[in-house]
Amino acid sequence: MDLKDKKCIPCHSYVPPLPLEEKQRYLKTLSPEWALTHDQTRIERKIKFKNFKRALEFANEVGRIAEEEKHHPEISLGWGHCDIEIWTHANNNLVENDFIVAAKIDEAYFRLYPSPA
Repeated sequence: MDLKDKKCIPCHSYVPPLPLEEKQRYLKTLSPEWALTHDQTRIERKIKFKNFKRALEFANEVGRIAEEEKHHPEISLGWGHCDIEIWTHANNNLVENDFIVAAKIDEAYFRLYPSPA
């Protein structure tokens, strides 16, 4: 099953982080713009847009996904960009939920902007 077709599992307490090899394997299933950051404890994608309106539109879609999945990324929005950083706060590291949300964000981006945004 593709990550984008999975649902996030709520984590109400500490969840063990994924091993680095698994993080790298999941990362390869996402669009190449995602990168491991913060000593491989977070993933980040920086997306360029041609104006503020499109960046805001996309940030709102990311917010909708986050609410639906009950898993919330950090979103940085400005003129012509929307930067997304994801990690699990309960363990300050990465679990499968983080990659599920990233896959859903990728799917939304390609659905909304089939050609460059």
